[in-house]
This record gives sequence, C-alpha cells and structure tokens, in this order.
Amino acid sequence: MRFPSDIPFRGPIGHFSLEFFVGHNQQSCLQPFLDLIFQKGGLRNLSFRCGGFVPLVQLLSFNALKDLYLHYVRISLPGDFGGFHQLTSLKLHVVCISQPDIQSLIDGSKKLTSIELSFNRIMSPKDAVFNGQPVTLTFNCPLLKYLSFDFGEEYSVQPKMIYAPCLDSVKVTASTETETDSPLEELVWIGSAPLKFMADIAHISQLSLNFNFLMFLFQVDLPHTLRAHFQQLRCLKLIGQLCYMHQKMFKVLCCLLRSMPSLESLELQCHEPWKVEEAQGLSEFYLIPLNECKKKEDGYLCLDQTLRTVAISMENLSSLEDIIWIMHFILVNANVLELIKITYSNDNKIKSRLHENLCKVEKASADAHVVFVNSSS
Repeated sequence: MRFPSDIPFRGPIGHFSLEFFVGHNQQSCLQPFLDLIFQKGGLRNLSFRCGGFVPLVQLLSFNALKDLYLHYVRISLPGDFGGFHQLTSLKLHVVCISQPDIQSLIDGSKKLTSIELSFNRIMSPKDAVFNGQPVTLTFNCPLLKYLSFDFGEEYSVQPKMIYAPCLDSVKVTASTETETDSPLEELVWIGSAPLKFMADIAHISQLSLNFNFLMFLFQVDLPHTLRAHFQQLRCLKLIGQLCYMHQKMFKVLCCLLRSMPSLESLELQCHEPWKVEEAQGLSEFYLIPLNECKKKEDGYLCLDQTLRTVAISMENLSSLEDIIWIMHFILVNANVLELIKITYSNDNKIKSRLHENLCKVEKASADAHVVFVNSSS
C-alpha cells in the first residue's frame, strides 16, 4: 500500500471507500488517509472495510459527512470532537470503541435517520472485564427512522431509547457462535435488557427479530414480563434457526402475537442450524404436537381481525417438522388470512409433503390460499 503523500489526490474529496487486508505492520496505516482527507475537506461518504489485524483510526470532525460505514476497526474520538452534524447514516460492524466515544458519536449526530450496530465491542470507560453490569447505550435521535441493533454474546450492552419519535422500523438480532450442547445457557447473562428495549420501541410499525433473540426472551417468564404492546405494528419478521426448543419458542411466538393486535403481515425466514445432528435431536425431543395448534380464544386480536399474509422461506431446511407446526397454528387460528406463501428449495418432495399435510388442516379463513414458490426455478 502506498503512503497517501505519494498519491496525487486533488480535493475536495466527496467519497472515500477503502477495503483491504491489514498486515501486522500496517495497523496504523489508515490514519494518514484520514488526515489527508480531512485536509482536502468536503467528505460526504466514508467507508472502511478491513480484515486481518484490527487497525486503529481516530475519527476527525468532517463537517459535511453524511454516511459512515466502518468494519473491523478500532475507533477513538479526539477530545474536542464536535460531532457529525450532517450525518444521516451510521454503520458500525465489528468495531471496538469505548462507551463514552460511541455515545458522543450518536449524541453529536442529530440528523441520523439510520443506525446499524452489530458484533461490536463497546467497552466501559476503564475497559473493565464484564462483571454482570451491562454497558448502557442511549438513543436520543429526533430524526431516526431505522435502527438495527445486535445484543451480541460476549459483551453486554443495554440499549435505551430516550427520544426517537420518527422511529418506524427496528431489526433486533442476538448473534451467537456458541456450539455447546446447551447453547441457551451461554445467553442467560443478557437478563431483562431485551424486554426493556422492546418496551422502548413499542410504537414502531415494522419489527424484525432473529430466533436467537427469541431464545433470550424465554429465559424469563415472558407472559408476565413483556409489558410492551405494539399497537402500531403491521409487519413482523422472524429470521434464523428455528429448530431449537420448539415448545418454548411456540410460547414466545404466542406471547408476541398477543402483544401485536394490528399485525397484518408475518414473515419467517428459516435457515439450517450450525449443527444439524444436534438440532435434529432437539427437534424430536421438543417437537410440538399438532393438537397444540388448536383453535384458541384467548386474546389473539391480530389472528381474529388483521393478519392477512404469511410468507415462509424454508430453503435448506433439514426437516419439515421444524416448520409445519407454525403453518398449522396460523391456518387454524387466523380468521381473515388471505395468503400463505411458501418458498422452498428445489426438492419437490418438500412441496408434496407440505401440500398433503396442509390439505388436512381445517382452515379458519375460507379465503386463505397456500402458494408454493420454488426458489431454484
């Protein structure tokens, strides 16, 4: 890599994007680029995507910056950091940053409309070892419309929504690469943070959760602790590995549906787990009997009045039993359902088995249609 002084830059520089692998002796190589860009002025879009050794960068006060995307870097802010007053989009993916710095970054960017934070290490001011007390991260963003937040596994960060009246869409994930026999035990330390956060975002209309996040939720007595009622929610999306702990997942799903009286669209994207053999064993042990999916009369307002479309993606799914109980539950209980769209892989056996199984279900809605889409055709 050539040093910036050897590169004939002509300013101002409006857009700068760099993607490269950082060697052992290059961990401080990004800062000269930032210093040069700062001198040229006019930067609106900045993107660093690194690999290898984690480089350190100090963010400067780019007054015109609108989009910031940083991947796999360590970030620090100068003592006189005044914020990015024009910043609208912030993406931090696998970065290392202190809690005061990331809080200053968010607080100093009042025009933010989109924030994506995932797999980040947010350190306490003294970089203390995790002692059971989460690091608090607050959002006071008057123009924020979209938030993507990952609770992570190794570092405990508790988000709190102070003020975000324009927030409409939220994606919440709970990344984990745990491959132990009891993966859920590794997640217990999260505690009640997800439940408190869901109460903060109860006014949104679109919510996306991954199944690992649902694992967090059934660590507690969910029906008695989930106080949020998503009165405005229209679309719920669930993504990830479905086959862990069916019976508990079923209870969580039921509780969520009860808290969403205006839900119109439900989307499930189900993927293969990281350990198929273990997942199949859990699936058989915790399999939900289909008679549990019977007609229920206990507060499912969305199933009675509003839920009209369900989209299910089951590409690369190892077993029909992983998903069939949800289809039964929806068909038996959704009174105004119009469409279930099932996207499957090129294995026609899946379609034939599903079709045979679902034809036996007594549908609550006479207008409900089930459509199969082959993703490989």
